Amino acid sequence: MFKRAQVASAILAALASQSLYAQDTSNTQPTEDTIEIIDVRGVKASLNSAQNMKMNASNISDLIVAEDIGKLPDNSVAAALQRVTGIQVARTNGEVAQVLIRGLPDIVTTMNGRNIFTTTGRSLSLTDVPADLVYSVDVKKSISASDIEGGIAGSIDIQLRKPFDFDDGFSAAGGLRYVYSDEAESWNPIGSVTLNNNWDNSNGRFGAMLSVSHQSRDFQDQVNFVTAPFALPDSVVNNPNSAPLNVAGEPALAPNVIGGYFRYGDRSRDSFNATFQFEPNSNSTYYLDVFGVKYEQNSQLNFWVPIPSWGGWGNGYVESYKEGSNVAQSVVRPDAPGTITSNQSFFNESETYQFALGGKWYFDNITVKSDLAYTDTEANNKGFILDLAFFADTIIYDFDKNGAGISDVQILDASGQPYDMTDLSQYSLWTNFDSLGHQEGDAIDWTLDANIALDSWIHSVDVGLRINERSAFNQEADTGGRGNISGRNIPLTEFPGLEDYSPAGYMSDVTSLNNTQWLTPNAAYLLANRGDIREAMGYSRDDPDFLPARYYDNTENNYAIYAQANFSTEIGDMLLDGEAGVRVVKLESELNGNSITDGVVTPITVDTSSTQVLPAVNMRLQVADEVFLRAAYGKTINRPNFADLNPSATYFLPSETGTLGYGNGGNPELDAVESQNYDLAAEWYFGEASSLTATVFYRDIDGYVKYVAIPETINGNEFSITRPVNSGAGSLEGVELAYTQFFENLPDMLDGLGIQLNTTLMDHEAENAEGVMEPLPNVSDKSYNAILMYEREGLNVRLAYNWRSEWYGSFNEAGDQPGSSVIHEAISSLDFSVNYDVNENLTISFDGTNLADDVANDYFGGDSAADARLYPRDTYIRDRTFSLGVRYRM
Repeated sequence: MFKRAQVASAILAALASQSLYAQDTSNTQPTEDTIEIIDVRGVKASLNSAQNMKMNASNISDLIVAEDIGKLPDNSVAAALQRVTGIQVARTNGEVAQVLIRGLPDIVTTMNGRNIFTTTGRSLSLTDVPADLVYSVDVKKSISASDIEGGIAGSIDIQLRKPFDFDDGFSAAGGLRYVYSDEAESWNPIGSVTLNNNWDNSNGRFGAMLSVSHQSRDFQDQVNFVTAPFALPDSVVNNPNSAPLNVAGEPALAPNVIGGYFRYGDRSRDSFNATFQFEPNSNSTYYLDVFGVKYEQNSQLNFWVPIPSWGGWGNGYVESYKEGSNVAQSVVRPDAPGTITSNQSFFNESETYQFALGGKWYFDNITVKSDLAYTDTEANNKGFILDLAFFADTIIYDFDKNGAGISDVQILDASGQPYDMTDLSQYSLWTNFDSLGHQEGDAIDWTLDANIALDSWIHSVDVGLRINERSAFNQEADTGGRGNISGRNIPLTEFPGLEDYSPAGYMSDVTSLNNTQWLTPNAAYLLANRGDIREAMGYSRDDPDFLPARYYDNTENNYAIYAQANFSTEIGDMLLDGEAGVRVVKLESELNGNSITDGVVTPITVDTSSTQVLPAVNMRLQVADEVFLRAAYGKTINRPNFADLNPSATYFLPSETGTLGYGNGGNPELDAVESQNYDLAAEWYFGEASSLTATVFYRDIDGYVKYVAIPETINGNEFSITRPVNSGAGSLEGVELAYTQFFENLPDMLDGLGIQLNTTLMDHEAENAEGVMEPLPNVSDKSYNAILMYEREGLNVRLAYNWRSEWYGSFNEAGDQPGSSVIHEAISSLDFSVNYDVNENLTISFDGTNLADDVANDYFGGDSAADARLYPRDTYIRDRTFSLGVRYRM
């Protein structure tokens, strides 16, 4: 399954070993790493574990523990996090694809406390970590000096299971679920197995564990779209057949492209976690960890794009306007406009491995930890897009079918009858797009940490260092759109087998459309015969060349030291404890790329260096046994993406009549985004798995990265070059409220009832490139979760509702409508999970996600409540899933 699977062979051999002696734990040094997880079986128990960890944590955080993940209908860490206070998520391709802490994507991800990432990214894709392998997930919203820097929003630490977390002797656990996706109409398996063996002999205590997971999924989304509306030409507005304008002095508007597509495919993830632990005595422990995940996805987008403005608007006219406006409701093109059907076929694969070796040593008053890790990750992707075209006699465009905000068309022949779109001879090969990509990343990471115990109100001091060498390599090929240059018309019939049809029933869950299925190129034929198609359209049969402007090969050397005082003192009858420290980070970078001037490529290398001083303070005041007040301050940074740091730039010299050359490129001189973070929290733990908490937070952010055109002089020539720059400041402030309770003393059948409620309210803004304040993109002002729980005599039931308010997706998108922004409407998800313990070994489960089958929408504008009706953009239909599963432990 993995090209490095042999790494786990020693672990497997150890798992087969027999326990030779009974364990003697009388002299075992207790540590914070010793956690019994195999007994955390119920929802209440796992919530209570998370509550205890949150209460005793030095910083402000929220956690998910053990079967708090396993007993939700979640396949990945990303999906499980959507119910955590302050977390907002975005979905694509049938899964949660992005996790935001308090609306911000600037997150550093760690696994077992060490940094992990995917190829050229700064963090790991959380969708790549299956929930079945995870013990806990810690969302840190305030940082400590000992924490790895890199995320202004916070950090997410994933703790995988370890051998010593389990009872002595051999144990095994596994699960198998079959998931049905209603849009894809398919069943797929998800399974995992964990084997563990702990034993001891005269040499000490040993533990070996292997967990493996396989996930496969067919997915399908449906999307209907229009582009931003533009002012219609006078020839259309004044056409004798056009309806009169509704509003004097206002321009007539209509989109120039409409369409829809099915986005579907299949993906698989195979992952493993192998760990060996050795404790020779009570004063030391050692470990070897190996984690790996392999990802593959085949996907395609079947497009249907009837273009109203093809070849100009011709003799088109407006049949009707939306009520009370000059926005076109219906436009007629009677002069054979073009229509495209298209298949966009993609294949993506990646592999990520992390190997770690470390230990922990206990002396009289000093504890020392050391960890050496190597991360290796690689990705490849390819895509081929083929557009077909046909020309009907008349097309009638409806930009708001049945008031659903969905575009629709009627395609007619010369007699006014529906056009025969099954006639293959009407279709010609029109445009192709060809792309390839290859990314690599690796890192060597060594940390050394020491805790020094003191006999003082400062009870200990933490000091440590980190040395990290990181590389990121990227090359891409992308032809852009290439039309037919063969000099002849190429009918579809020239390639028997290329024709196919999209899935049926397009948008039938929302409204009734004229066309619910269309002819499209076949994806398998397309990828297998790319050379033939390229050649027929007048191009080389070979794959496209990698682009010098997309190439970069970067190396970063990161050095960090920190010191942190841990204190505890009494103020009256109250206990004040916490930590205060500082982290100093030096980054040295070598950035390699290309400078391209009118096609002439010159390699370029830029060396940069920067130093950051990052203070951090976390304090906790125990007002009563169950009540705590917290305050936190810290400075955090977020380093630029490697693609933004790319020193490559492309210059096009001024023409004879032009005054400026132009071009685009990266910016190796980009600084890290900085944030000053302030948090105040109040926490009341009034019972087992029962708490009420509130947090007020403020982020003062500086240096957001924006793309702007800036003047440059190269060899006496003037250019306007679009590059990313650090521009302006921003702020984020808000409040989080969370309430969890399992009720006691209820009537018999209601005993075991519990509830979780949380909400996050935020206000936010940032300067754009012109210095104008705008809301932060992707941030919802409001979000909440409501979860009803029931646990009784082996039965666990949860009904979870997740909601986030509308948010800005992007700003200043081209168009003539007011606002010129993209607004995503509020979206919600209703999920259900029921588990029943048949006995102490066997559990059966039924889960469902997106039960309400909510439809997602976005629109252009942002100036008026009417914008959603007047300027709809996209409508998304997502999969609902249902799964049946079984878990067994021994």
